[in-house]
Amino acid sequence: MNKEIRSRKFRGGAYATAISFLVILVLIGVNLISSSLFKRFDVTSTRKYSLNDDTVKFVKSIDTPIDIYYVTAEGEEDLIIKTGAEQIAAANDKFTFTVKDPIQYPQFVYRYNKMQDITNNSIIVVNGDDPDRYVYIDSDQMKIYSVNTQTYQQELYGYDAEVEIAKAIVEVTQEKRATIYVTTNHKEWIASLDSENAGQLTETVTDLLKLNAFKVKYCNLQTTGAVPDDCDILLIGSPQTDFSADEVAAVEDFMTKGGTVFLSVYMDSNSFTNIQAMLTYYGVRYEGGILCEDDPAHTVGDNKAYILSDYEGQSVEWPFAVPFYTDGVSRNTTTKTALVSTTKGAYRKATDAGYEKLPGDETGEFPLLLKVEDTFEGNTGTMYIFATTYFFSDLFMTGSASVKNRAQFVDCLNEAAGTTEDVLSIPDTTALEEALRMTTSQRNRVAIASFLLPVLILFAGVVVILRRRVEHVTVTEKGDE
Repeated sequence: MNKEIRSRKFRGGAYATAISFLVILVLIGVNLISSSLFKRFDVTSTRKYSLNDDTVKFVKSIDTPIDIYYVTAEGEEDLIIKTGAEQIAAANDKFTFTVKDPIQYPQFVYRYNKMQDITNNSIIVVNGDDPDRYVYIDSDQMKIYSVNTQTYQQELYGYDAEVEIAKAIVEVTQEKRATIYVTTNHKEWIASLDSENAGQLTETVTDLLKLNAFKVKYCNLQTTGAVPDDCDILLIGSPQTDFSADEVAAVEDFMTKGGTVFLSVYMDSNSFTNIQAMLTYYGVRYEGGILCEDDPAHTVGDNKAYILSDYEGQSVEWPFAVPFYTDGVSRNTTTKTALVSTTKGAYRKATDAGYEKLPGDETGEFPLLLKVEDTFEGNTGTMYIFATTYFFSDLFMTGSASVKNRAQFVDCLNEAAGTTEDVLSIPDTTALEEALRMTTSQRNRVAIASFLLPVLILFAGVVVILRRRVEHVTVTEKGDE
């Protein structure tokens, strides 16, 4: 009996070893095959060699023939830039992709770049029906650099080749939809604050508007005294100082003519009496403080002041949002609609009172994106009020993690412009591996899947082993008898 059991155990062990060896061979084979086919399959976690779905949809919608020229010397190709340009061209039968070596074809490149220096991995986008409409994209325009905080040297952080090529296609094929004026006299958060580009929109927001064919201009209401006549949308991006009474009057006059205003309020602006008066005029009340969520499914990690809302199956981020109230006195010509709101469990905290919910904290459903419409003499003006200073900042307008902030913004712009075009919202391509961002509930599920389940499986395995040992001992004892 013992010899039979040992023989059976030997055969089982040999069988298990053979299966393990076979599995290892299969894995090695799959690895070798996938390596040889790497150029055909993008297996990176950030899909750095794949087009964004919005890009594919946009490119397929273009009826104009487009010629895309990739300018680089042989052996100097940048895989991400080249792959992006090739895939964009392949997505539309009317598009062509051609590689041009600037050494072999200097006259061709000169035609589109005149006397400027030619750099490897540049792109030229040309309207096939009208060759005079073209855009030259320098390779540095398609790369994103950041400063290493340890070495203080610039390092390649990512690529926006896909964005730049899409912008160029828009530039050579489409007419402008609407004109947006951006106020610049109050250190607006939406504008760049550095000395070189002071008062200008951040590059991220500028790219987003160009992708969607909006024309961007700037205005100082303090000096103009009125919103320019060609303005369709006035963008007031979280001013850090109060408007003057004259500026507020200019905004209200623009609204009476049927204009549209986008306003995000600075989180410490509860002392801005003139902006407060403008909101009060439309029946909107703001008393300061910060909104927090008690539902972990609507926060980032454990930060209760970092609110998430749902949009098309993904999240829009509303960090440090301020509370608005729509119960103010307003005329019967005014309507207020909350386009995005917190959950009913959200609560208001004073700016210096922490984020934890305490007895007595005001709780309720607060608007995060409020649409106010006011009709005067047959003209309906519209104001979109965003509840967070940071909605338009680069942190939430760049990269795949913030795609839906971009989409939410452009959707409102399209509505204001009276268009129905799909939102073209293309994230940058990171050169690094992107950090995973999860809500508390997502982290809990991952913890269960990665820790609890393996423990249960291990426990079950131990139980099976112990039972088999007991059975083995029993069989052995019977055999000895």
